[in-house]
Amino acid sequence: MRKSLLIFLLFVFVIISPLVKVEANQPTQNNGNGFTQFSWVGSATTVELFGEWNWSEPITMMENNGVWIGELNLTEGLYCYKFRVDGEYIFDPSNPYRGYCGDYENSIVRVKDSARPTFEINLQDEVLIVTFISGIDGAGPDGTPSDLSGSSWNSDMMQWTLDISNFENGKHTLHLEINDTNGNIAYDELVPFWVGEQAEFSWEDSLIYMILTDRFVNGNTSNDPISTGAAQGADWQGGDLEGVTQMIESGYFSDMGVNVLWLTPFNTGANGTGKASDGVHDVSSFHGYWPVEPRQVDPRLGTEEQLKSMVNAAHDVGIRVMMDYVVNHVHENHTYYQNNPEWFNQGCICGTSTCDWTENRLDCQFTSYMPDVNWKNRNASEQFIEDALWWLEEFDLDGARIDAVKHVEDLAITNLVDRISQRFETAGTDYYLKGETAMGWVGHELSDNQEQYETINRYMGENGLDGQADFVLYHAVVDNVFTTGNENYQHLDYWTSRSQDQYEQGSIMVPFVGSHDVPRIISRADTGTGDAWNQWSEDGLPGQPGNDEPYQASLQAYGWLLTTPGAPMIYYGDEYGEFGGADPDNRHSFRESTNWNERELSLQENISKLGQLRLQSDALRRGTYESLYNSPDVLVFERATEKSSALVVLNRGESNDSISLNLANYTNAFGSASILEGLLTIPSNSVSVLIRENNSSNESEIIEEPEIIIGCTDINATNYDVNAEEDDGNCTYEDDTINDNVNNNIENNTTNLTNITIDQNNTLDNSNDDNSSQEECEEAGGIWNGDWEECNEEVNQICIIEDENGLIIDCEDYNQKRTFMSKAVIVKSILLISVILASIALFVISRKKDGV
Repeated sequence: MRKSLLIFLLFVFVIISPLVKVEANQPTQNNGNGFTQFSWVGSATTVELFGEWNWSEPITMMENNGVWIGELNLTEGLYCYKFRVDGEYIFDPSNPYRGYCGDYENSIVRVKDSARPTFEINLQDEVLIVTFISGIDGAGPDGTPSDLSGSSWNSDMMQWTLDISNFENGKHTLHLEINDTNGNIAYDELVPFWVGEQAEFSWEDSLIYMILTDRFVNGNTSNDPISTGAAQGADWQGGDLEGVTQMIESGYFSDMGVNVLWLTPFNTGANGTGKASDGVHDVSSFHGYWPVEPRQVDPRLGTEEQLKSMVNAAHDVGIRVMMDYVVNHVHENHTYYQNNPEWFNQGCICGTSTCDWTENRLDCQFTSYMPDVNWKNRNASEQFIEDALWWLEEFDLDGARIDAVKHVEDLAITNLVDRISQRFETAGTDYYLKGETAMGWVGHELSDNQEQYETINRYMGENGLDGQADFVLYHAVVDNVFTTGNENYQHLDYWTSRSQDQYEQGSIMVPFVGSHDVPRIISRADTGTGDAWNQWSEDGLPGQPGNDEPYQASLQAYGWLLTTPGAPMIYYGDEYGEFGGADPDNRHSFRESTNWNERELSLQENISKLGQLRLQSDALRRGTYESLYNSPDVLVFERATEKSSALVVLNRGESNDSISLNLANYTNAFGSASILEGLLTIPSNSVSVLIRENNSSNESEIIEEPEIIIGCTDINATNYDVNAEEDDGNCTYEDDTINDNVNNNIENNTTNLTNITIDQNNTLDNSNDDNSSQEECEEAGGIWNGDWEECNEEVNQICIIEDENGLIIDCEDYNQKRTFMSKAVIVKSILLISVILASIALFVISRKKDGV
């Protein structure tokens, strides 16, 4: 059932959920006297306010302690404005909302009617406090709220409180309205919130499952569409919202650890067909990206009530639901295009010889029958935003995927983000907005890909999207590692790490290995059937793989994906290895488990276990990423929080491997890799995850040697330290000249020779040469490959470090070091003997002077 509440303040106070006090994003406000106030903070000589109310008469703003204020009386509506600071026109830096007046972009202020009352809302410690704020005429509330269990009304404070601690676990939504005694209706407030464990959810906890609804499960044959005559694979096939609901209620998603569903657009799509990009094949609108109605559920998918039931079923099991929202275009039969053609650009066709995708990205049309939305038109801009709010509110959705982000004006994204935040995040419940900014991976150097990262980053950050599909990572590793093997796991490690430091801080990226826009990963990894990039039956489409290798490659890919940072996405059917070529062949109907073969059953079982493990592990969801070891076929990385750690081990090679990592207290949670006495054993063709709880820090618990006390260990030195275990090379003597020269010679010819010590019995000890070098090697992140005696032509490297430092200790270096250390011992011995002889000589001279 939908968890909504209706509460009346004398027939007019309606609530459907709790709210918190939030500061308005816009600095403009009705200041209590009916005037709208604008402010700019900074150092300047003059600041002027220009606005749509009268561009020719700017308002001179007054300064007080660095804050410049200007105000005027405006009626309800939207207004363009700008500041002119010392002669330079600027946007309002405190207001993200933008729009066009004529050909010029401006800041936009949304002025409300100052006569209407408002609410001040606060939600703390599961107690909601709603304070009534009178309009400009001072009229009070028209009545009192109806009684609700856990609620109370304070007429003196004009505050209504509600204890939500006893609410049923799950999602609730409150809708707040009120009239005052003069009949003024407050602007309503919508407040979604979760109760129970789901209240602690963060979007970085997400495991997203993408559903192309028509191709998923047919739960109601009565709404099956009539064939349009489209080409094979490009017609409607009968999947619907009831089918999704049935899969939710069956536990299929929960068993896989999925807690977010992303469904393709719900809008009614065009009837009939249109030409594919090849201009030959006919395709239908089964995918949902050709909308013809702004606020209507496509009857071929179901009804409004069935959509609400699906969302409620998801919320009941702690699953959030994201819609897919098309902002760039509509179908030519869309209501808006028919009635308001001025809302659309008259551009060229994207990708044709005279219409470059990049140069014309903001106004070109994807096809001739898909008009391009002109977001510079304020009426169009506001209407598409209002429609997005309607879908989110009407169906209690939790977020949205925004289609074709780079093909619309920047203000389309910032305005949409701003309005959704103001409408739905009143109680601190985050709504996730994910973008599609399709980019690529263009070279091995980070600098080669800066434009790719920068374009994706452009739409994120403050006042931007919460995250985007990680296209750079997809093309870097899926194209080059998991499907072709052109690159190795060191490449995989490097580009996974770059996704952690190249995007806007705080963004939650969506890594993926498959989607509705690319061939199925298992077909890309399969060389035994048709070319994975073929689209049509006459080209020879890929079939079901007939050997183990593609399924092993898919498990490697998903083993990485489900343990990597971000909000990873599973494309429907990938979990069991659905095959297919390029669009539309990558959009086969979902097959029931009774039609899976043994390889498919095994793959789905393993991916489900990994998804469940991610759901249960804080480290896998929220931990940092740290590479511990990589080689061409093996990658070991750690995900760690302050309290737990997960060790992920991938081996795509045909042979077992073992690595000395000196890690302790890990328990195997998936796969069969094991750690025994600091040695990590890794089976061939395997994915393993080991878990350790109760970290003392967010770093791997490497077994540490006892701390060594460093100081002067020479008993004959003036600064001899009886507690020192290792000499620091700074011993001083009564005659320091010789010692200084020796020490300087040592320092000028070697480094880190700290293992030459003189014990309390004055015996020289260099027996720890091998141990010291091994410690140096391992501290530098290397792998110790043996001792000096093992050096030969086959084993020439003693310490192997394959990182950016390029540090390698080979046998020649090691031999030179041992030889020099031996020479240093001889020098120290000579020095010691000299000191002893000098002491004896001084003693004899002293005795003679004393007459002895």
